[in-house]
This record gives sequence, C-alpha cells and structure tokens, in this order.
Amino acid sequence: MRKTFRLMMVIATMICTVSAFAQKPFAGRITFEMSAEGVSDPNINAELSEQTMEYTVMGNSYRMDMNQGVDVITIANGNSKTYTVILGIPGYGKYYIQQTEEDIQKKLTTTKFEYEYTSEEKTISGYKCKKVIEKVTDLESDEEMTIVLWVTNELGVGDNINFFEHPDLKGYPLCTETKKEINGEDVTIVMTATKIVPDKKVKATAFLLPADAKDFSEAPEELKQMLGGQGEE
Repeated sequence: MRKTFRLMMVIATMICTVSAFAQKPFAGRITFEMSAEGVSDPNINAELSEQTMEYTVMGNSYRMDMNQGVDVITIANGNSKTYTVILGIPGYGKYYIQQTEEDIQKKLTTTKFEYEYTSEEKTISGYKCKKVIEKVTDLESDEEMTIVLWVTNELGVGDNINFFEHPDLKGYPLCTETKKEINGEDVTIVMTATKIVPDKKVKATAFLLPADAKDFSEAPEELKQMLGGQGEE
C-alpha cells in the first residue's frame, strides 16, 4: 500500500512539473520583415525590405529594435501597462516618449477595437495561425480602418502582450496586413515573422528604460523641431 502511494506521489509530481514547464510564457526573439502588395513602384518594396524589426519577447512584454536612420527602440510592458519609444539620435543621444496606463485608457475611450475570428488558417515560421479581421474605429471622427492579422495561439505569450496595439486580442500576431494609399495606389503593407528563436536567457532587464535615455521634454528645441514636435501635448 505504501509503495503504491509513493508511486502515485511520484507520478503526480512529474505531471505537475511537466505542466509547469508547458505553462511557462514564451521567451525569445522574433524577426519581422516588411513588404508591399499591389504596388507598381519597385523602390517601395526595396525600401521596405531594409526595415527589419527584431522583437525580444517574454511573457507580457516585448522590445522592438529598428533602425530608420536613427535607432528606434519600442518597449511595451504588459505588466506595468506602459508603452515607450526611445530614439537614439547621432549627436544628440537618447530620448524617450512614454505612455502610461492612464494615457492608454484615455486612448481607449476614443478608439474602438473589434475582432472577427475566422477559421482560415496558414502556417508562419512553423506556427499555425488563424486569420483575424480587426476593425479600428475612431469614435470622434467615425473613421474606420481594417487590418488583417494572422494570429497564433501556439507561441505561449502572456495574455496582456497586445494591450497597446491590439487590446484584448487573443493570441499573438505573426503577420499583419494594413492597407494604405501610397502615391495614389491602394497598397497593402505586410509585416511577417520570418524567424522565431526561443531563448531562455531573455531577462526582464531587456524591457527596462535605458539608463542614459532622457525624457523627450528635455530635448533641445532644434531636435524637437526636427522631429516635428513629437512628445509635446
């Protein structure tokens, strides 16, 4: 009887251990590349192909690193509900613009997000994704924008990782398709995950504000003018 009891305890412990590992949030790096559909100017696709975005993801947070002439870092922290853009500008240093949970809640009072979850599927970088049609409505102007998302539930990210860009979306988008007008043409801008690398070494410190970054309100006036007054109310 004792041996049976001990065996059951060992099995129960193993099940709990496996379950704990299975539920551990995804940590790793995702590379996104951009392209355009429906465009006649080859230069547009050439320019977009140079805009590779490297995402570092862990649980409810992500960090996006991108270079567009200046270094751009975006940090979205789904735990603290803060969204920060850091600009590294040669000759000036690093400056950040941050939106707090209060700012984001204010945004949600004037913007409506709706999701239509479809059964259409495709595989992106080894992960099964389903098509989700997102409709974003500006409640002040009644303007609407429709975005096609290809969302996976296999990655195991946190439930709050989409809090800023796609509030309450279930899963994680590995591809977005957004229609825009460029030079008089209706163009679809596509951002697709081309490489996903799990990495257990990703730490929470990756999602902290760089120590040498200053609030954009402290930036020189000439820099504010150069960037079109970003960060000002």
